[in-house]
Amino acid sequence: MKTLKIKYLLGVFLLAGFVAGCGDSFFSHPPTGSIVQDTFYQTPEDLFMATASLYNIVWFDYNDKATTELGDAAGGVVRHTVPYYWFRADGAEPRLNESWRSLYIVVNQANNHINNIRIQTPNTVPEAVKNHRIAEARFMRGVAYLKLAAVWDNVPIITNTSDLISNPLVPPNRKEDVFQFALKDFEFAAEHLVLADATGRVTNWSAKSYLALTHLTMAYHLSSGGNLVQNHLDAALRYAEDVIQNSPHQLMNNYADLFKRENNNNPESIFALQWVHGSGYWGAQNSKQAYYAAQPALTGVGDGWGGAHQVSNWTFDLLGGASTDDARRKPTYMVRGDHYPELRTAFGGYTHEEGRPSIKKYIVGRPEDNDGQVGFMSTDINTYMMRLAEVHLIAAEAILGNNQTTTDARALQYFNAVRERAGVEPMSELSLMIILEERVRELTMEGRFFFDLRRVFHKNPQMAIDIVDHQQRHMRHNWNGELGDFELIQDGTPISVTVESFRLPIPEAELTTNPRLREDPVPYAFN
Repeated sequence: MKTLKIKYLLGVFLLAGFVAGCGDSFFSHPPTGSIVQDTFYQTPEDLFMATASLYNIVWFDYNDKATTELGDAAGGVVRHTVPYYWFRADGAEPRLNESWRSLYIVVNQANNHINNIRIQTPNTVPEAVKNHRIAEARFMRGVAYLKLAAVWDNVPIITNTSDLISNPLVPPNRKEDVFQFALKDFEFAAEHLVLADATGRVTNWSAKSYLALTHLTMAYHLSSGGNLVQNHLDAALRYAEDVIQNSPHQLMNNYADLFKRENNNNPESIFALQWVHGSGYWGAQNSKQAYYAAQPALTGVGDGWGGAHQVSNWTFDLLGGASTDDARRKPTYMVRGDHYPELRTAFGGYTHEEGRPSIKKYIVGRPEDNDGQVGFMSTDINTYMMRLAEVHLIAAEAILGNNQTTTDARALQYFNAVRERAGVEPMSELSLMIILEERVRELTMEGRFFFDLRRVFHKNPQMAIDIVDHQQRHMRHNWNGELGDFELIQDGTPISVTVESFRLPIPEAELTTNPRLREDPVPYAFN
């Protein structure tokens, strides 16, 4: 499970100067890599080390806070991440800028590797090896562009970041072209990520999983008159079924085991960010525990600032409140009286005594709980970007398609496999709302649900508004003095949700340095 940690560390060394040069605006100061191009990219080992950087440090800002605030808080599944939870984020909001910048940093670094491998790598390196590493970089670029288009719609497509140095003023491209560009990256990756590689590296199955997700996303974002695009639904199902039926990936037997660092790169993991503790370079580590842990005693290293964080009342209800009937509940959030023997092991375990339902997912504990692999704002637990369980839910949703409900046997099989692992009753009929609620149960704190709301919004804006109204974001659950008993209390003013709530602004720093981002989108010239 730890095969790549040293290699990723080498990738961090290569990227240290690159990250240090990042400014507030990506387009005003496009970062440049610290790799010496004329002497690097000369051997298969060089290529291996170069692309290792794409698995951690370039994603740090996105993973650090943005994925929680943008994906979970704006989605209404976790509270107390103002302003996203309340739909008050404006263009000056720091996390918005971090999300945009981090995703374009991924694009930049992927572009550097793609172009340098094509130009600098000698013929002594086999073509299959070069294509494999280019495919790895194109996969990462595809993930970044998929997220950019899914959140902001029309964004610039950049393939050579050095061009921005002479001309940083570029217009946005049409969202349909951005999605298509991501598709082409994933298609190339699916074709060329076929060589044996180290544990934790993406494979053709990673690419096929993202092809399924991208086609499903396009079916919604490019819908017309409330009708999803059928050919994208068909493609999403085709790729998802290929992964489910033919890949080596399997659902883990125990949901809780997914979020233990000793199970990094387990059989369910299809694409995960690979973090390193103790590298000496800021941004190589996973910092989530610092923000999620309900109290410093959980981490023992001076962080643990998550006392005010909690799952939303909607998530709390969907996962059964304080009940443990759903095996996903206790690994996702803690309620008063929950005991975790794997935390604070030197003290006989940890029993939660807070009144709020606090975050558990991605909390691994103190250094002594983890062979020393925990420090201040630092763990080495992977961040899931795609799990097989999500592919199951993608397949079920693609089969549902434009129908109000479905009893299709395949859809139920894929959907209920996820529920069976959770120990809850199977469903006999599916609807879009049932699938969305299952995605909350399965994927809370994995940065997904705002992307789901955005999909729904493009198909049916009123349905997206109704979902947020139903969430009752101004209410929260609090322990009322009896073990396992919580009451719903008001904590905030009811929000007024409109269609504008689902449209996040482009960061002000980017608009200031590149005012052309305000222009109408232009078609992208595909080769």
